[in-house]
Amino acid sequence: MNESAKTLRPGRRWCVLPDDKGWLRDLRTVGDRLLDHLSAAAALDDDPWELPAAPYAEAATACDRVVSMLPEHAGSGLEPLLSPTGTPQPTVHALAVDSGDLDALWEVLTRLHRALDNEPGTEGLLDLVGQAGAEWGDPPRSPRCLISQLERVVAVLELDTFAVRTLAVVMADGTERTLDETGQTAYEAVTASWATTLQP
Repeated sequence: MNESAKTLRPGRRWCVLPDDKGWLRDLRTVGDRLLDHLSAAAALDDDPWELPAAPYAEAATACDRVVSMLPEHAGSGLEPLLSPTGTPQPTVHALAVDSGDLDALWEVLTRLHRALDNEPGTEGLLDLVGQAGAEWGDPPRSPRCLISQLERVVAVLELDTFAVRTLAVVMADGTERTLDETGQTAYEAVTASWATTLQP
């Protein structure tokens, strides 16, 4: 990490991300295949469903930025973390992320949920999500499926607890892959909070 373990630049906060293939695939693909699609359409529309084009583009960029900060081997299971007793356990990634990126993702997700709830004025947005799903591959993905993928991504990125901040600082304090007792307690709390989110 480029920033101090204990201090961040203004407008930044720590995120801890799982080295989970499914979650990382969602992170990589919702930006490219869903948010970019919505951003391009919103930029061309005179009445972009109560939401200007900017948050869609910012949300797509946010996914790209997080992906760019991950190590190349993310999702491979390499470099497992070690517990204080030396037991290998699935690795996680601690990143300093722009709060504005997280706000843009949350704002877009909120609008997409309103579209799923068939709120007036969101019909065009839901149609666009459907178009993105139809182009996804075989079989096509439903709007609910795509929005659920984005929801999984946001749920992990938005997790801002004492355990997340503690684990990020412990991991940023050095290059050792062995956690101390404080780091292990935080690790267990963070990974337990992902249990439902990371289910297939």
